[in-house]
Amino acid sequence: MTTYRGKHFRTASDDSRSFKQAPQNFKGEPSAPGGAEHPRRESASALRARTGVNRAKNSPQEGRGSRLHTRITADTPGVFQSHAAVQEIEGRSRPAGKKHLLVGVLLIAALAVVLIGCVFFLGPVFSGFFAGGEDENIEPGVAVVITIPAGAATEEIANILNRANVIKDTRAFIAEVKRMGAEQSLKPGTYELETLMDSTSLINRLVSGPLEQGNKLTIPEGLTVEQTAAVVETATGIPAADFLACVYAAGEYVAEFPFLEGAYNNSMEGFLYPKTYDVPVSATADTVVRILLKQYAVETGSLDISAAQARGLTLHDVVTIASLIEKETAAETERALVSSVIYNRLRDGMKLQIDATVVYALGPTYDGHPLTWGDLEVDSPYNTYRVDELPAGPICSPSIASLQAAAQPADTDYYYYVLTSKEGTHTFCRTSEEFEAAKEEYMRIFGIE
Repeated sequence: MTTYRGKHFRTASDDSRSFKQAPQNFKGEPSAPGGAEHPRRESASALRARTGVNRAKNSPQEGRGSRLHTRITADTPGVFQSHAAVQEIEGRSRPAGKKHLLVGVLLIAALAVVLIGCVFFLGPVFSGFFAGGEDENIEPGVAVVITIPAGAATEEIANILNRANVIKDTRAFIAEVKRMGAEQSLKPGTYELETLMDSTSLINRLVSGPLEQGNKLTIPEGLTVEQTAAVVETATGIPAADFLACVYAAGEYVAEFPFLEGAYNNSMEGFLYPKTYDVPVSATADTVVRILLKQYAVETGSLDISAAQARGLTLHDVVTIASLIEKETAAETERALVSSVIYNRLRDGMKLQIDATVVYALGPTYDGHPLTWGDLEVDSPYNTYRVDELPAGPICSPSIASLQAAAQPADTDYYYYVLTSKEGTHTFCRTSEEFEAAKEEYMRIFGIE
Protein backbone atom coordinates (compact mmCIF):
# COMPACT_ATOMS: atom_id res chain seq x y z
CA MET A 1 0.00 0.00 0.00
CA THR A 2 1.10 3.59 -0.56
CA THR A 3 0.42 4.76 2.93
CA TYR A 4 0.14 3.00 6.21
CA ARG A 5 -1.84 3.84 9.25
CA GLY A 6 -1.62 0.56 11.16
CA LYS A 7 -3.86 -2.33 10.25
CA HIS A 8 -5.99 0.16 8.30
CA PHE A 9 -7.03 1.75 11.57
CA ARG A 10 -7.98 5.37 11.14
CA THR A 11 -9.22 7.74 13.78
CA ALA A 12 -12.39 9.72 13.24
CA SER A 13 -10.31 12.85 12.74
CA ASP A 14 -8.43 11.22 9.83
CA ASP A 15 -11.67 10.44 8.05
CA SER A 16 -13.22 13.81 8.60
CA ARG A 17 -10.02 15.55 7.44
CA SER A 18 -9.95 13.55 4.20
CA PHE A 19 -6.85 11.53 2.81
CA LYS A 20 -5.06 15.98 0.25
CA GLN A 21 17.31 46.58 -45.94
CA ALA A 22 21.35 53.37 -53.64
CA PRO A 23 19.38 55.40 -55.21
CA GLN A 24 20.62 55.82 -58.79
CA ASN A 25 22.47 59.12 -59.37
CA PHE A 26 20.69 61.26 -61.93
CA LYS A 27 23.29 62.81 -64.30
CA GLY A 28 20.99 64.19 -67.01
CA GLU A 29 19.69 62.45 -70.08
CA PRO A 30 22.14 60.82 -72.49
CA SER A 31 23.17 62.57 -75.76
CA ALA A 32 21.44 61.66 -78.98
CA PRO A 33 23.14 58.98 -81.05
CA GLY A 34 25.98 60.11 -83.33
CA GLY A 35 26.55 63.29 -81.32
CA ALA A 36 23.43 64.96 -82.61
CA GLU A 37 21.98 67.61 -80.42
CA HIS A 38 19.48 66.18 -78.04
CA PRO A 39 15.94 67.14 -79.08
CA ARG A 40 15.15 68.41 -75.62
CA ARG A 41 18.02 70.95 -75.70
CA GLU A 42 16.46 73.08 -78.50
CA SER A 43 16.62 76.76 -77.51
CA ALA A 44 13.59 78.95 -77.31
CA SER A 45 14.71 81.12 -80.33
CA ALA A 46 15.22 78.04 -82.48
CA LEU A 47 11.83 76.89 -81.39
CA ARG A 48 10.26 80.19 -82.40
CA ALA A 49 12.00 80.07 -85.78
CA ARG A 50 10.74 76.56 -86.35
CA THR A 51 7.22 77.10 -85.16
CA GLY A 52 6.65 80.63 -86.49
CA VAL A 53 5.69 81.93 -83.12
CA ASN A 54 7.05 85.49 -82.40
CA ARG A 55 6.92 87.71 -79.37
CA ALA A 56 6.36 91.47 -79.33
CA LYS A 57 9.80 93.11 -79.21
CA ASN A 58 8.54 96.16 -77.39
CA SER A 59 7.87 94.20 -74.21
CA PRO A 60 10.83 94.70 -71.94
CA GLN A 61 9.47 92.26 -69.47
CA GLU A 62 9.00 89.55 -72.01
CA GLY A 63 12.35 90.26 -73.57
CA ARG A 64 14.10 89.80 -70.25
CA GLY A 65 12.25 86.62 -69.68
CA SER A 66 13.07 85.32 -73.13
CA ARG A 67 16.81 86.14 -72.90
CA LEU A 68 16.98 84.68 -69.44
CA HIS A 69 15.30 81.50 -70.42
CA THR A 70 17.39 81.11 -73.61
CA ARG A 71 20.59 81.56 -71.63
CA ILE A 72 19.60 79.05 -68.97
CA THR A 73 18.49 76.52 -71.55
CA ALA A 74 21.70 76.78 -73.52
CA ASP A 75 23.95 76.63 -70.45
CA THR A 76 22.16 73.86 -68.68
CA PRO A 77 21.95 70.77 -70.87
CA GLY A 78 19.41 68.09 -70.15
CA VAL A 79 17.72 69.89 -67.31
CA PHE A 80 14.83 71.83 -68.83
CA GLN A 81 12.31 69.90 -70.83
CA SER A 82 10.70 71.14 -74.09
CA HIS A 83 7.59 72.05 -72.11
CA ALA A 84 9.59 74.85 -70.44
CA ALA A 85 9.96 76.68 -73.78
CA VAL A 86 6.29 76.21 -74.45
CA GLN A 87 5.52 77.77 -71.10
CA GLU A 88 7.74 80.82 -72.00
CA ILE A 89 6.07 81.24 -75.41
CA GLU A 90 2.62 81.05 -73.88
CA GLY A 91 3.61 83.71 -71.36
CA ARG A 92 2.91 81.86 -68.07
CA SER A 93 5.07 79.94 -65.72
CA ARG A 94 2.58 77.08 -65.01
CA PRO A 95 -0.87 76.22 -66.33
CA ALA A 96 -3.53 77.41 -63.92
CA GLY A 97 -5.29 74.05 -64.02
CA LYS A 98 -2.23 72.33 -62.65
CA LYS A 99 -2.07 74.78 -59.79
CA HIS A 100 -5.61 74.01 -58.87
CA LEU A 101 -4.95 70.27 -59.14
CA LEU A 102 -1.97 70.51 -56.83
CA VAL A 103 -3.91 72.49 -54.25
CA GLY A 104 -6.71 69.95 -54.40
CA VAL A 105 -4.37 67.03 -53.88
CA LEU A 106 -2.75 68.73 -50.89
CA LEU A 107 -6.13 69.48 -49.33
CA ILE A 108 -7.27 65.87 -49.73
CA ALA A 109 -4.04 64.58 -48.18
CA ALA A 110 -4.41 66.93 -45.21
CA LEU A 111 -8.02 65.88 -44.71
CA ALA A 112 -7.00 62.21 -44.76
CA VAL A 113 -4.40 62.82 -42.06
CA VAL A 114 -6.99 64.56 -39.88
CA LEU A 115 -9.48 61.73 -40.31
CA ILE A 116 -6.91 59.07 -39.49
CA GLY A 117 -5.95 60.95 -36.37
CA CYS A 118 -9.55 61.17 -35.26
CA VAL A 119 -10.07 57.46 -35.71
CA PHE A 120 -6.86 56.57 -33.88
CA PHE A 121 -7.25 58.89 -30.93
CA LEU A 122 -10.98 59.26 -30.57
CA GLY A 123 -12.20 55.88 -31.80
CA PRO A 124 -12.49 54.33 -28.33
CA VAL A 125 -14.48 57.30 -27.13
CA PHE A 126 -16.87 57.34 -30.09
CA SER A 127 -17.32 53.57 -29.95
CA GLY A 128 -19.11 53.88 -26.68
CA PHE A 129 -21.57 56.36 -28.19
CA PHE A 130 -22.17 54.29 -31.32
CA ALA A 131 -22.72 51.21 -29.18
CA GLY A 132 -24.79 52.98 -26.60
CA GLY A 133 -28.18 52.55 -28.14
CA GLU A 134 -30.50 49.94 -26.75
CA ASP A 135 -30.58 46.59 -28.44
CA GLU A 136 -33.95 46.02 -30.02
CA ASN A 137 -33.85 42.43 -28.79
CA ILE A 138 -33.09 43.32 -25.16
CA GLU A 139 -35.71 44.81 -22.93
CA PRO A 140 -34.11 47.35 -20.60
CA GLY A 141 -34.83 47.39 -16.91
CA VAL A 142 -35.33 43.64 -16.46
CA ALA A 143 -34.04 42.41 -13.10
CA VAL A 144 -31.16 39.94 -13.27
CA VAL A 145 -29.03 38.25 -10.61
CA ILE A 146 -25.29 37.97 -11.33
CA THR A 147 -22.37 36.77 -9.26
CA ILE A 148 -18.87 38.23 -9.52
CA PRO A 149 -16.32 35.69 -8.27
CA ALA A 150 -13.61 36.74 -5.87
CA GLY A 151 -10.42 37.70 -7.71
CA ALA A 152 -12.18 38.35 -11.03
CA ALA A 153 -10.39 40.90 -13.26
CA THR A 154 -12.23 43.83 -14.90
CA GLU A 155 -12.36 41.98 -18.25
CA GLU A 156 -14.01 38.95 -16.64
CA ILE A 157 -16.51 41.14 -14.80
CA ALA A 158 -17.35 42.90 -18.09
CA ASN A 159 -17.95 39.52 -19.75
CA ILE A 160 -20.24 38.39 -16.93
CA LEU A 161 -22.27 41.61 -17.17
CA ASN A 162 -22.42 41.36 -20.97
CA ARG A 163 -23.68 37.79 -20.91
CA ALA A 164 -26.44 38.85 -18.54
CA ASN A 165 -27.30 41.86 -20.81
CA VAL A 166 -26.54 44.27 -17.98
CA ILE A 167 -24.14 45.99 -20.40
CA LYS A 168 -24.05 45.93 -24.18
CA ASP A 169 -20.45 46.98 -24.91
CA THR A 170 -17.68 45.43 -22.80
CA ARG A 171 -15.01 47.77 -24.20
CA ALA A 172 -16.99 50.86 -23.28
CA PHE A 173 -17.55 49.47 -19.79
CA ILE A 174 -13.85 48.71 -19.26
CA ALA A 175 -12.89 52.16 -20.55
CA GLU A 176 -15.31 53.77 -18.09
CA VAL A 177 -13.96 51.70 -15.20
CA LYS A 178 -10.44 52.91 -16.04
CA ARG A 179 -11.60 56.50 -16.41
CA MET A 180 -13.16 56.33 -12.96
CA GLY A 181 -10.06 54.66 -11.51
CA ALA A 182 -12.15 51.78 -10.17
CA GLU A 183 -10.15 48.81 -11.47
CA GLN A 184 -9.27 47.64 -7.97
CA SER A 185 -12.54 48.64 -6.34
CA LEU A 186 -15.13 46.38 -7.98
CA LYS A 187 -16.29 44.04 -5.24
CA PRO A 188 -17.16 40.38 -5.66
CA GLY A 189 -20.50 39.02 -4.62
CA THR A 190 -24.02 38.44 -5.83
CA TYR A 191 -25.94 41.44 -7.19
CA GLU A 192 -29.49 42.05 -8.25
CA LEU A 193 -29.06 44.36 -11.28
CA GLU A 194 -31.02 45.38 -14.39
CA THR A 195 -30.52 44.91 -18.12
CA LEU A 196 -28.84 47.75 -20.10
CA MET A 197 -27.81 49.75 -17.06
CA ASP A 198 -26.01 53.12 -17.26
CA SER A 199 -22.27 52.36 -16.97
CA THR A 200 -21.50 55.02 -14.37
CA SER A 201 -24.36 53.98 -12.10
CA LEU A 202 -23.44 50.33 -12.55
CA ILE A 203 -19.79 50.88 -11.65
CA ASN A 204 -20.75 52.85 -8.56
CA ARG A 205 -22.98 49.94 -7.59
CA LEU A 206 -20.16 47.43 -7.98
CA VAL A 207 -17.81 49.65 -5.99
CA SER A 208 -20.31 49.84 -3.15
CA GLY A 209 -20.66 46.07 -3.06
CA PRO A 210 -23.67 43.79 -2.89
CA LEU A 211 -26.47 45.20 -0.79
CA GLU A 212 -27.87 41.84 0.09
CA GLN A 213 -25.40 39.65 1.91
CA GLY A 214 -27.83 36.77 1.94
CA ASN A 215 -26.85 33.44 3.43
CA LYS A 216 -23.26 32.70 4.37
CA LEU A 217 -22.20 29.44 2.73
CA THR A 218 -18.86 27.92 3.73
CA ILE A 219 -17.72 24.83 1.85
CA PRO A 220 -14.64 23.28 3.44
CA GLU A 221 -11.87 21.72 1.38
CA GLY A 222 -12.10 18.00 0.80
CA LEU A 223 -15.88 17.54 0.86
CA THR A 224 -17.65 15.16 -1.49
CA VAL A 225 -20.66 16.34 -3.47
CA GLU A 226 -22.98 14.60 -1.04
CA GLN A 227 -21.37 16.33 1.92
CA THR A 228 -21.47 19.64 0.02
CA ALA A 229 -25.18 19.17 -0.64
CA ALA A 230 -25.80 18.76 3.09
CA VAL A 231 -23.87 21.95 3.87
CA VAL A 232 -25.82 23.86 1.21
CA GLU A 233 -29.10 22.67 2.65
CA THR A 234 -28.14 23.73 6.17
CA ALA A 235 -26.88 27.18 5.10
CA THR A 236 -29.51 28.11 2.51
CA GLY A 237 -32.46 25.82 3.00
CA ILE A 238 -32.11 24.47 -0.55
CA PRO A 239 -32.92 20.77 -0.42
CA ALA A 240 -29.88 18.54 -0.81
CA ALA A 241 -31.78 16.46 -3.35
CA ASP A 242 -32.32 19.51 -5.57
CA PHE A 243 -28.64 20.42 -5.32
CA LEU A 244 -27.50 16.88 -6.18
CA ALA A 245 -29.89 16.76 -9.15
CA CYS A 246 -27.90 19.67 -10.65
CA VAL A 247 -24.53 18.24 -9.59
CA TYR A 248 -25.23 14.95 -11.38
CA ALA A 249 -26.21 16.75 -14.60
CA ALA A 250 -22.72 18.03 -15.51
CA GLY A 251 -23.41 17.65 -19.23
CA GLU A 252 -26.02 20.40 -19.06
CA TYR A 253 -23.35 22.86 -17.87
CA VAL A 254 -20.52 21.97 -20.27
CA ALA A 255 -21.31 24.78 -22.75
CA GLU A 256 -20.61 27.38 -20.06
CA PHE A 257 -18.05 25.37 -18.10
CA PRO A 258 -16.03 23.29 -20.61
CA PHE A 259 -13.82 21.80 -17.89
CA LEU A 260 -16.76 19.52 -17.06
CA GLU A 261 -16.44 17.78 -20.43
CA GLY A 262 -16.04 14.03 -19.92
CA ALA A 263 -16.82 14.08 -16.21
CA TYR A 264 -17.23 10.52 -14.94
CA ASN A 265 -20.78 9.52 -14.09
CA ASN A 266 -21.90 12.98 -15.28
CA SER A 267 -20.81 14.23 -11.86
CA MET A 268 -19.31 17.58 -10.82
CA GLU A 269 -17.27 15.91 -8.12
CA GLY A 270 -13.99 17.81 -7.69
CA PHE A 271 -15.23 21.01 -9.38
CA LEU A 272 -17.38 22.59 -6.65
CA TYR A 273 -14.77 25.03 -5.41
CA PRO A 274 -14.42 25.14 -1.62
CA LYS A 275 -14.73 28.70 -0.31
CA THR A 276 -17.00 30.99 1.69
CA TYR A 277 -19.79 32.61 -0.33
CA ASP A 278 -22.66 35.04 0.15
CA VAL A 279 -25.68 33.43 -1.43
CA PRO A 280 -28.86 35.44 -2.12
CA VAL A 281 -31.85 34.40 -0.14
CA SER A 282 -33.71 33.89 -3.42
CA ALA A 283 -31.00 31.55 -4.79
CA THR A 284 -31.93 28.17 -6.25
CA ALA A 285 -29.86 25.00 -6.44
CA ASP A 286 -28.85 25.95 -9.98
CA THR A 287 -27.76 29.41 -8.75
CA VAL A 288 -25.50 27.93 -6.09
CA VAL A 289 -24.00 25.35 -8.45
CA ARG A 290 -23.13 28.09 -10.95
CA ILE A 291 -21.58 30.23 -8.22
CA LEU A 292 -19.27 27.37 -7.22
CA LEU A 293 -18.34 26.49 -10.81
CA LYS A 294 -17.59 30.13 -11.68
CA GLN A 295 -15.31 30.37 -8.67
CA TYR A 296 -13.50 27.19 -9.76
CA ALA A 297 -12.93 28.74 -13.21
CA VAL A 298 -11.47 31.89 -11.62
CA GLU A 299 -9.25 30.07 -9.15
CA THR A 300 -7.81 27.64 -11.72
CA GLY A 301 -7.58 30.06 -14.65
CA SER A 302 -3.79 30.38 -14.30
CA LEU A 303 -3.13 26.76 -13.29
CA ASP A 304 -0.16 25.41 -15.29
CA ILE A 305 -0.69 21.74 -16.11
CA SER A 306 2.13 21.46 -18.69
CA ALA A 307 4.12 19.07 -16.47
CA ALA A 308 1.13 16.75 -16.18
CA GLN A 309 0.38 16.97 -19.91
CA ALA A 310 4.00 16.02 -20.66
CA ARG A 311 3.22 12.78 -18.81
CA GLY A 312 0.07 12.17 -20.85
CA LEU A 313 -2.36 13.39 -18.18
CA THR A 314 -5.40 15.61 -18.69
CA LEU A 315 -6.98 18.37 -16.63
CA HIS A 316 -9.49 15.85 -15.35
CA ASP A 317 -6.59 13.63 -14.23
CA VAL A 318 -4.97 16.56 -12.44
CA VAL A 319 -8.17 17.28 -10.52
CA THR A 320 -8.41 13.60 -9.60
CA ILE A 321 -4.81 13.53 -8.30
CA ALA A 322 -5.46 16.76 -6.40
CA SER A 323 -8.44 15.19 -4.67
CA LEU A 324 -6.24 12.26 -3.53
CA ILE A 325 -3.63 14.68 -2.20
CA GLU A 326 -6.33 16.61 -0.36
CA LYS A 327 -7.44 13.46 1.39
CA GLU A 328 -3.97 12.12 2.17
CA THR A 329 -2.30 15.10 3.87
CA ALA A 330 -3.17 18.32 5.57
CA ALA A 331 0.45 19.55 5.68
CA GLU A 332 1.25 22.18 3.05
CA THR A 333 4.90 21.05 2.80
CA GLU A 334 3.85 17.49 1.97
CA ARG A 335 1.40 18.03 -0.88
CA ALA A 336 4.03 18.06 -3.70
CA LEU A 337 5.71 15.00 -2.10
CA VAL A 338 2.49 12.99 -1.99
CA SER A 339 1.95 14.07 -5.61
CA SER A 340 5.40 12.69 -6.51
CA VAL A 341 4.56 9.32 -4.98
CA ILE A 342 1.38 9.12 -7.07
CA TYR A 343 3.24 10.10 -10.25
CA ASN A 344 6.08 7.62 -9.58
CA ARG A 345 3.72 4.71 -8.97
CA LEU A 346 1.67 5.56 -12.08
CA ARG A 347 4.88 5.74 -14.14
CA ASP A 348 6.07 2.33 -12.95
CA GLY A 349 2.71 0.57 -13.30
CA MET A 350 2.10 0.17 -9.57
CA LYS A 351 -1.35 0.29 -8.04
CA LEU A 352 -1.84 3.41 -5.98
CA GLN A 353 -3.38 1.59 -3.02
CA ILE A 354 -4.73 4.72 -1.35
CA ASP A 355 -7.16 4.03 1.45
CA ALA A 356 -9.16 7.20 0.88
CA THR A 357 -10.35 5.79 -2.46
CA VAL A 358 -11.73 2.76 -0.64
CA VAL A 359 -13.66 4.98 1.75
CA TYR A 360 -15.11 6.87 -1.22
CA ALA A 361 -15.98 3.59 -2.94
CA LEU A 362 -17.85 2.36 0.13
CA GLY A 363 -20.00 5.48 -0.04
CA PRO A 364 -22.86 6.02 2.41
CA THR A 365 -22.36 2.55 3.89
CA TYR A 366 -19.05 3.55 5.40
CA ASP A 367 -19.53 4.56 8.99
CA GLY A 368 -15.97 5.50 9.95
CA HIS A 369 -14.88 2.05 11.10
CA PRO A 370 -11.26 0.87 10.64
CA LEU A 371 -10.92 -0.51 7.13
CA THR A 372 -10.85 -4.26 6.87
CA TRP A 373 -9.29 -6.55 4.28
CA GLY A 374 -12.81 -7.10 3.02
CA ASP A 375 -13.25 -3.38 2.50
CA LEU A 376 -10.11 -3.32 0.34
CA GLU A 377 -11.83 -5.74 -2.03
CA VAL A 378 -14.89 -3.56 -2.72
CA ASP A 379 -15.71 -3.70 -6.43
CA SER A 380 -15.58 -0.07 -7.54
CA PRO A 381 -13.84 1.97 -10.28
CA TYR A 382 -12.63 4.17 -7.43
CA ASN A 383 -10.93 1.41 -5.40
CA THR A 384 -7.19 1.84 -6.14
CA TYR A 385 -6.44 -1.51 -4.50
CA ARG A 386 -8.25 -3.20 -7.39
CA VAL A 387 -8.02 -0.81 -10.37
CA ASP A 388 -4.83 0.12 -12.20
CA GLU A 389 -3.80 3.75 -12.52
CA LEU A 390 -6.10 6.53 -11.29
CA PRO A 391 -9.60 6.10 -9.90
CA ALA A 392 -12.51 6.88 -12.22
CA GLY A 393 -12.67 10.52 -11.09
CA PRO A 394 -12.05 12.91 -8.22
CA ILE A 395 -13.12 11.83 -4.76
CA CYS A 396 -13.62 15.32 -3.27
CA SER A 397 -13.30 19.05 -3.96
CA PRO A 398 -9.56 19.86 -3.61
CA SER A 399 -8.01 23.14 -2.54
CA ILE A 400 -5.95 25.28 -4.92
CA ALA A 401 -2.81 24.14 -3.05
CA SER A 402 -3.57 20.51 -3.85
CA LEU A 403 -4.39 21.40 -7.47
CA GLN A 404 -1.02 23.14 -7.82
CA ALA A 405 0.80 20.17 -6.29
CA ALA A 406 -1.02 17.78 -8.61
CA ALA A 407 -0.07 19.90 -11.62
CA GLN A 408 3.58 20.30 -10.56
CA PRO A 409 4.76 17.33 -8.45
CA ALA A 410 8.08 17.31 -6.63
CA ASP A 411 10.95 15.43 -8.28
CA THR A 412 11.61 12.48 -5.97
CA ASP A 413 12.11 8.71 -6.02
CA TYR A 414 9.57 8.06 -3.26
CA TYR A 415 7.04 5.26 -3.57
CA TYR A 416 5.52 5.18 -0.08
CA TYR A 417 4.66 7.40 2.85
CA VAL A 418 3.69 6.54 6.41
CA LEU A 419 2.01 8.64 9.06
CA THR A 420 4.64 9.05 11.78
CA SER A 421 3.48 11.94 13.94
CA LYS A 422 0.43 12.87 15.88
CA GLU A 423 0.50 16.24 14.04
CA GLY A 424 -0.38 14.39 10.82
CA THR A 425 2.99 14.47 9.02
CA HIS A 426 4.48 11.51 7.14
CA THR A 427 7.76 9.72 6.53
CA PHE A 428 8.43 9.26 2.80
CA CYS A 429 10.13 6.06 1.67
CA ARG A 430 12.05 4.88 -1.40
CA THR A 431 12.13 1.14 -0.77
CA SER A 432 9.91 -1.47 0.78
CA GLU A 433 12.49 -1.87 3.58
CA GLU A 434 12.21 1.81 4.46
CA PHE A 435 8.47 1.41 4.32
CA GLU A 436 8.49 -1.45 6.83
CA ALA A 437 10.70 0.51 9.20
CA ALA A 438 8.38 3.50 8.99
CA LYS A 439 5.43 1.26 9.82
CA GLU A 440 7.16 0.15 12.99
CA GLU A 441 7.71 3.80 13.91
CA TYR A 442 4.04 4.45 13.37
CA MET A 443 3.09 1.63 15.69
CA ARG A 444 5.50 2.84 18.37
CA ILE A 445 4.27 6.43 18.26
CA PHE A 446 0.61 5.48 18.43
CA GLY A 447 1.09 2.61 20.86
CA ILE A 448 -0.11 -0.13 18.58
CA GLU A 449 1.18 -3.65 19.18
